[in-house]
Amino acid sequence: MFIYMLDKSNLDLQHLRSFLAVAETLHFTSAAHRRGVSQSTISLHISRLEEALGISLLSRSTKVVELTSSGHALIRLAQDALQSHDRIFQLSEKLETQTQIRLGLTEDLILSDLPLLLRNFRKKNNKTQVSLVTGLSHELRDRLGTGEIDLMFGMQAPHETHGHLLWQESLKWYMHPEETLDKENSIPLVVFPEGSVTRRIALETLNRHKIRWHIAFCSDSLSALLGAVKAGYGCTLQPGFLQRSALASPIVMPDLPDAPSVGFVALNNKQEFSSLENTLIQSTKDAFPG
Repeated sequence: MFIYMLDKSNLDLQHLRSFLAVAETLHFTSAAHRRGVSQSTISLHISRLEEALGISLLSRSTKVVELTSSGHALIRLAQDALQSHDRIFQLSEKLETQTQIRLGLTEDLILSDLPLLLRNFRKKNNKTQVSLVTGLSHELRDRLGTGEIDLMFGMQAPHETHGHLLWQESLKWYMHPEETLDKENSIPLVVFPEGSVTRRIALETLNRHKIRWHIAFCSDSLSALLGAVKAGYGCTLQPGFLQRSALASPIVMPDLPDAPSVGFVALNNKQEFSSLENTLIQSTKDAFPG
């Protein structure tokens, strides 16, 4: 009769897996191949399991391997133990709660409808802390690489393929309504520093149309750029959604060549987005269907 008494501290689930492999194949070499270990490892696992349980599980001879009555009785118990173990880890993966998202945004997105979306997201996920930093897209990608942030929403230039596309956005030229531009002379530009997507597209667009330009004001702050435009320093190329921002008033669009649209994308430093990140990404795509 099989009596199920054991020292739980000595029970190794890997030993149970090796036992089941032998019980199914009745062959140590086949069990070793199935488990991807050596035959000696299988033998050791069975011996350690028998020692922990204080019973004999296998009847060995030079020709065949057979299960003892205790071995037969252990099969179902071992299967149940391993299935329970696997279900526990499956459950933990489903219930895993991401307690923090360190989010990086380009500053223009702060002047879009995204802050309202973030407010709703934080209310629905009040156990998750969402910290926020802003910067230029290439700066945020550097922060992703160093692990300073977990997720970023930023701008993708035409023909770039990195990131998960959130939406396409048109770029517009902005200037103060009392200013005028003489395309026969050099166009004064208000731009971000080197590395900026909008700066590169602005220069490429004017060069393509053979319009002369010069840098009149440069800053890594969008608020500073908009302030410079209001002060009459020149014009700037920025996302079209800024037209809806009170901070962009009273700025109008001058008669300059159309620039290519850009994509706003989500990136992280892992191969996949977490379930919570996917929720935020989908909410953003729904709010910015363009």
